[in-house]
Amino acid sequence: MLTRLSILLLSIGIVACGHKPDPADDTRYVKVFTVGNNFAQAASTFHGIVHAEFEPNLSFRIAGKIISRSVDIGQIVKQGQVLASLDPTDYKLSADSAHAQVASAKSSYVTQQANLQRYKELLQQNFVSQAEYDSRKAQFDSAKAQYEEANNQLANSQNQVNYTVLKAPSDGVVTSINMEAGQVVTSGQTVATMAVSGVKEVEIELPEAQINNYKPGMPAEIKIWATDASYKGTIRIINQASDQQTRTFTARITINNPDANIKYGMTADVQVSPLNSRDGIELPLNSLYANGGKSYVWLMDKNSQAKLIPVEVISTNGSSMKIQPGSLHDGDKVVSAGSNLIYAGQKLRIYND
Repeated sequence: MLTRLSILLLSIGIVACGHKPDPADDTRYVKVFTVGNNFAQAASTFHGIVHAEFEPNLSFRIAGKIISRSVDIGQIVKQGQVLASLDPTDYKLSADSAHAQVASAKSSYVTQQANLQRYKELLQQNFVSQAEYDSRKAQFDSAKAQYEEANNQLANSQNQVNYTVLKAPSDGVVTSINMEAGQVVTSGQTVATMAVSGVKEVEIELPEAQINNYKPGMPAEIKIWATDASYKGTIRIINQASDQQTRTFTARITINNPDANIKYGMTADVQVSPLNSRDGIELPLNSLYANGGKSYVWLMDKNSQAKLIPVEVISTNGSSMKIQPGSLHDGDKVVSAGSNLIYAGQKLRIYND
C-alpha cells in the first residue's frame, strides 16, 4: 500500500510533468488607413450659385398700366425683343398735341423769317430804321425758339410713346418676373430681371476670417452639382464690404469656357487654394495620437507591430487632418481606429467588418 506521503509525491510529479500554459495573446485588432494617392492640396471649398456676369433689373421708364406680358421666367430672349407693354393711349394723345404745337410754331417761325428778310432788305435801302429791324429780329428769334421748343416737346412725347414698350437690352435669359397684365407700375419699378448671355460666374461668400487669403485673379476649380462636371475658373472680383447680416464677403468666380450644360441658378462647389497655404498628406482625424503635447500616429510595420511616428499637423476639418509630408510614405498602414489602446511593439491585426 502506498503511504499518504507517496501519494502526495506522485501527484506532484504528475503536475510537474504536465505542459506549461501559453501566455495570454495580446494581439490588438485595429482598422488601418493606407497612405497613397491622398496628397491633399491646401484648398478651401465654398458652395455657390451660377449667375451671369451682368444681371440687369428691367423697368419701364414711365408709369402706366401693363396691357401685355410677352415672356415667362426662364425664357431665352434676343436683343430688342418685346417683353411687356403699357397702355399708350395717354402718351399718344400727348404726342398728337405736340404735333399740333409744332405745326403752329413752325407757321409762326416761317412767317417771322420771311418778315425779317424783308426788313433786312428795307434796312439796306434806308426805308426802315435800325430799331424797327431789331424789333423784327427779336420777334424772329422768339418764333425760332418756340419752334425748337415745340420740336423738343414732340420728341419727348414720341419717346414716351416708345417707352410704353419694354424691350430686352441684350441677348439673355429672363430670370425673374414681377408683373402681370392689368398691373399699374411706376417709373423705374423693377418688373423683371434677366441674365445677359456670355460670361457665366459662380457667386460665393468668403468668411470674414479668411478674406485676406484670397485675391482677384487667383485660379479656382469649379464643380457643377447637377452635371458632376468640372471647370477651371478665376476669381474676378471680391466685394470690399461685408454683408451686414452674414458678415461674409461676396466673390464672383468666372467659369472659363462654360458650355450649354451650365444653367443659371445651378449649384456649384468652388475650390480655391488660399494664399500662403501648405500642402500635406490627408489622414482620418481618428488616427491622431496626442501625448505630452505632441502629435503622433501609430503605424503597422512590416512585422505587423505597432510603431509610433511623430507628425506635424497642418490643419483639421472635423473628420480629417492634414499633416506635413516626410514622416509618412506611400503604402504605410496608419492605425485609424483604436490608437489609444496600443503600445510600441504590440502585435497588430487588421480588423475587417
